[in-house]
Amino acid sequence: MRSWLFKLLALLMVFGLVAAACGNDDDDGVTTGPDEPAPAEPSDDGDDAPAPADDGDGDEGDAPASADDGEEPPAEDEMMDACEATVPGTKVNYAVYAPNANMDPTGSSGALVGGTQIVNVWDLLMVFDPESGVSNGRAAESLTPNDDFTEWTLKIRSGITYGNGDAFVAQDVVDSMLRFFDSRGDGMNNRAAGSVGLIDFDNTEVPDDSTVIFRLHRGWSTFHTLLGDEPGMIVNPRIIAQLLEEEAGNATEETSAERLVRNRMAVSPDLVNAASFGPYEVAEVEPNVRTVLRARDNYWGGPVCIEEIEFTFPGSSVANWEAFQAGDFNAAFLRDPRVFAEAREAGAVLSSEDQNIGGLFLINQGVRGADVIGTDLRIRQAIHHAIDRQIISDRAYEGQLKLTNAVAAEGTLLWSAEMQECADAEPAYDVEAARALVDEVKADTGWDGSLFLVQSDTDPGPEVAQAVEGMLEAAGFEVEVALGPTTTVLIPRVIVQADYEMAGWGFNSDGATWVAALNDNLHSESGSNRMAFASPDMDAALEQMYGAATVEDQRAALTGVQCVWKDHLPAMIFSVTEEGLVLADNLKGIQRAGATVFLFGNAYFEN
Repeated sequence: MRSWLFKLLALLMVFGLVAAACGNDDDDGVTTGPDEPAPAEPSDDGDDAPAPADDGDGDEGDAPASADDGEEPPAEDEMMDACEATVPGTKVNYAVYAPNANMDPTGSSGALVGGTQIVNVWDLLMVFDPESGVSNGRAAESLTPNDDFTEWTLKIRSGITYGNGDAFVAQDVVDSMLRFFDSRGDGMNNRAAGSVGLIDFDNTEVPDDSTVIFRLHRGWSTFHTLLGDEPGMIVNPRIIAQLLEEEAGNATEETSAERLVRNRMAVSPDLVNAASFGPYEVAEVEPNVRTVLRARDNYWGGPVCIEEIEFTFPGSSVANWEAFQAGDFNAAFLRDPRVFAEAREAGAVLSSEDQNIGGLFLINQGVRGADVIGTDLRIRQAIHHAIDRQIISDRAYEGQLKLTNAVAAEGTLLWSAEMQECADAEPAYDVEAARALVDEVKADTGWDGSLFLVQSDTDPGPEVAQAVEGMLEAAGFEVEVALGPTTTVLIPRVIVQADYEMAGWGFNSDGATWVAALNDNLHSESGSNRMAFASPDMDAALEQMYGAATVEDQRAALTGVQCVWKDHLPAMIFSVTEEGLVLADNLKGIQRAGATVFLFGNAYFEN
């Protein structure tokens, strides 16, 4: 039972975090997010509050309230009073975008494929709040940068233990992150390896059991967002070391011991539960089918109100919405503008966010030395000329897709007119221009016009593929289409096998992930570059994003990326994509852990 003392301490903790976000001179605070300036060192008098956070519509809004203004944070207070213990029989039936294949953070593919399942088991160091633009400590007490953002001091909470009883200590953070760094190029699905590589592990220090001093290869003003992504889900390194020792004798040239460990974590609830400290444990898992979580009875954050969460896959956003309306689910993930329109018309409770570069086509430019036609810039130009974005929207989304050709869409925080000017300099829809380029490449190289397109079979994926196939063939391409489930066909073909020439995909760049999403997918040295795109100009433009602390600087940095993009055309962007949850009216206290990953540790059913 949660005591009155715990409630008082928790409330004081919330106030302390909010005060720190507003420039209070207490060092144990939060960092600011990518839509406001990063924090300066606090002054002696505590009056240096950061600039106002943006309200998400492109205009500057009000700064977060400080503890001194007398306003209590009602959402946190409601969560603390939600229950005294887990309520027997309570259950969330959650309809996912795609089923997860692995419970290991290094084996997850992000928010769309397993993010919510794994975050509720592993927990996070930091949680990014897209509404206020700040990152709040969770398993971390604070994260404080130096003046040029090349050094960040992390303080972790004391008293947290893993499921097997081991204490959570600061060295675990470094060791857990090194798994991402060391697993690059080893079939690891998670793209965060590229960003973890920016940590200078040789010079990062752990002076005591509660402190990590991260040193980075370059200044990164939004480094805190990495600790709210999969690298911020700490896996007990002592258990990993034991598993690696067990698997060392089973490793082969094709399958490393590290990959064997990820495979065991995918199907072994006992291992996952022993190595984690999140609000839930894994009760059942069928990779690519179903996951059931059950409330942890000794969660460090206090009682977990809802006893069980079951994640299943009805088949698409449309199927998710229909099953939700039928009462089969009380939480359902949506990623389709047609469905969001219906949900809003029905007055449903929604928690969603626009994802820039949410809809695009990857173009293979020689992953692992593959001999593919996408290495020829003329082919990438022809693809842009051949595809009419509006036709995709009309045929697959009933005309409701939010179309864009820019890395940040108009209406989102980091869009600018200068960025759009560069985006509009890309090749426009022109079938004759596309055909001329295709014919030129055929004549010069002997290429037969063939192009292999991989697309998810989740509705409306087949309609998207059909529309694109027709447009490309009208321009002289001979297209072969492979459709299949996201986790068992699309992701393996793109990430593991690199067996594609063009693929339906998304970078999902939002307030928490925009720097990592672009760097990880586009930097020539990133281990998560799925296309083998390489350009010194793009590398230089990407590096400008890291020190950009103000909205103005961030817009300028993204404009630089866009202006290089127009010349090299690494992929074809066609939409910004809204995604998120529709929720039952009585399901309260769910927290977005950055973008569209959702924490249920403080969730409860009203009444």
